[in-house]
Amino acid sequence: MIFRRDDKRHELPALNTSSLPDLIFTVLFFFMIVTTMRSVPVKVSYNTPEGYQLSKFKKKPTTVYVMIGHPVGKKVGSVADDRYVVQVNDKIVKTDKVAAVVAAIKEQLLPDEQDEMTVILKVDEHVPMGIVTDVKMALRKADALKIHYSATNKKLTGDKNTDH
Repeated sequence: MIFRRDDKRHELPALNTSSLPDLIFTVLFFFMIVTTMRSVPVKVSYNTPEGYQLSKFKKKPTTVYVMIGHPVGKKVGSVADDRYVVQVNDKIVKTDKVAAVVAAIKEQLLPDEQDEMTVILKVDEHVPMGIVTDVKMALRKADALKIHYSATNKKLTGDKNTDH
């Protein structure tokens, strides 16, 4: 038998892309399942203070968020913006009701989780310390003793005597 060689160049077959849409939809569904949305709607606007020695907090199901700041939609520094509000998770409450709301949240947890409940305080940098103290006393009445303060990381500027 004689093998003959054609003068035509043999081309590589085209890449089969028929499974590409399946791969794209699989990745899309993966990200839709893994991604979490914000669980607490923010009704309070606040600018967190800056700090130097910060550590990252891992979110747990036993976390309660307490935000203190201006109501959303009000301009900061306006005449109608002379009061601060307190938001516990997704409810805006008065300062004297914080203890009852946090105690109710703590009662909904399992007995093992009640000891691990952590309160994250997100406070505007211009809030008077008296309001923060009132909230802390209310948390003490509710037996919520693990408190973490939220802050943004402040960059160290270095020595002031050096010229760069």
